[in-house]
Amino acid sequence: MINLGRGALQTVALILGLVAAVVPAAAQAPGETGAPSAPAPAPPTNRDARRLFQRFAEDAAIVPAGWAEGQFAYTNLSDSGTHEFLGAQLAFRLTDQAEAGLRLGWAHLDAGDVPDGSGLTDIDLYGKYRFHGRAGRCAVGGLVKAPTADEEKGLGTGSVDVEAFGACRADLKEASATANAGVRYNGSTSAPFPDARSSVLLGGGLLIPTGPRATVVIEATYESERLDGVGSDARLTLGMQWSPPAPGLGFRGAVALPLSDAAPDAQILFGAVWLY
Repeated sequence: MINLGRGALQTVALILGLVAAVVPAAAQAPGETGAPSAPAPAPPTNRDARRLFQRFAEDAAIVPAGWAEGQFAYTNLSDSGTHEFLGAQLAFRLTDQAEAGLRLGWAHLDAGDVPDGSGLTDIDLYGKYRFHGRAGRCAVGGLVKAPTADEEKGLGTGSVDVEAFGACRADLKEASATANAGVRYNGSTSAPFPDARSSVLLGGGLLIPTGPRATVVIEATYESERLDGVGSDARLTLGMQWSPPAPGLGFRGAVALPLSDAAPDAQILFGAVWLY
């Protein structure tokens, strides 16, 4: 059963409602409403290099070239433990409509109620296809988690997870609105982890350009519980991105705040991106 606090539900519903309202409007052809047709405004500058933080893969954007990002994340867990991640997010433009990528790294977990330690993380591999469109586009894709992390240290469950997702993005004049949804099969677990459950993912956000390269990112995400009794994870992520021309170096930074009891108390994200 999905368990989401009232305040978290209202926040996620507000952002998803906004996205639902603007995505169809962005994709609508001139004159469909019956109103007198007017000259179409110039399309916004391509914003595919302006990306989400939590749902990088589950986004309808396709990187304009190669994307290599060094990432650091510090997470203050809800059980008073901490988790540090240092790794890489890589994405590759296969065609104008397709993208593939992976995320991997090293992590350190310090938590009181589970084994802790340091080591390699699981590896996430994903691919997606974006359908042709104008300012509003949609994509479908999948993600597989390779269980390379040591479950005895609490760094992973030791099982393969599989996710399928869909996403839409509308690049409007003032902002890009995004929405994503997916389902995830979480592989079986063994002690000390609780039994795994399949989970549902929802997300939405606004990417607001504040200059030729700067973007404010407001992102709400929700996932029902992956492990029995752990609870759902809902977060509000507020960030800033400086996108470089390709080739070039850019930076991303964000803070994530909890919208549900099971979400981390706080999370700080930082990335240095090389577009090539």
